[in-house]
Amino acid sequence: MKLSAVYALPGKARFEYVLRGELEEVLGFMAELGYHGVEYNIPNPFELDFDRLSDTTEAYGLRVSAISTGLAYLEYGLSLTHPDRDVRDKAVEFMAKYIELASAHKSGVVVGLIRGKRGGRSVEEARRLLVGSLKRLRDPCERHGVNLLLEPLNRYETDLVNKVSEALSIIRETGDWVKLLFDTFHMGIEERSLYDAILHAGPSIGHVHVAENNRLPPGMGSINWEKTVFRLLRVGYRGYLSLEAMPEPSLKEALKQTADTLKPLVTSL
Repeated sequence: MKLSAVYALPGKARFEYVLRGELEEVLGFMAELGYHGVEYNIPNPFELDFDRLSDTTEAYGLRVSAISTGLAYLEYGLSLTHPDRDVRDKAVEFMAKYIELASAHKSGVVVGLIRGKRGGRSVEEARRLLVGSLKRLRDPCERHGVNLLLEPLNRYETDLVNKVSEALSIIRETGDWVKLLFDTFHMGIEERSLYDAILHAGPSIGHVHVAENNRLPPGMGSINWEKTVFRLLRVGYRGYLSLEAMPEPSLKEALKQTADTLKPLVTSL
């Protein structure tokens, strides 16, 4: 497995659980600590020189581990289940562009907050819209060799797709180009056992976000990381462990704490 962290590109929306700061300083420090990739949360994929961003990332020996899309939801109100068809179309357009950008690194594109909320509708109706929007993205995913990463989120952030079982049900209805993004913080809230949930998700896991039960970096809470990593290995996962947590007590300390906690495990197990 490889280490990564989520970095938010500049935008108007506020989201606390990411790295921010001068990009090259952050990338340089990540490289020093032995990180392998960086996951970019991009507000608007049409207003970005991605080739330049990619070149800068690779100059520090890092890869783009995934592309996150939550800032498009927070900043523009776009969602794949919005009741307004025009807004859904715009969300699909953004997602198709994210997929195109991700193709250079064969990284996945996250379906997190951008899936939207039920908003008073039935689960069946919101789910129908989500599946429909995801199916519209099949062609760009297959054309570019990119997977979507459907992330179950805790009930306090959305009321649509909270558990591993719910995500797996949608994956079965869409196709193998949709994988599951397993977030240890969210699943620590929603699942009876974080560790059993990994086994349940099994080979469908395509990406992993790491944070403690208190949403601090690994090693600053109560999650058993040796058991977590062992379970991931048991289901055949060999991808990125991407830090998405409150960067406390500071950005650099959060990155170092995560590396100190996880690197010995991923290299020894």
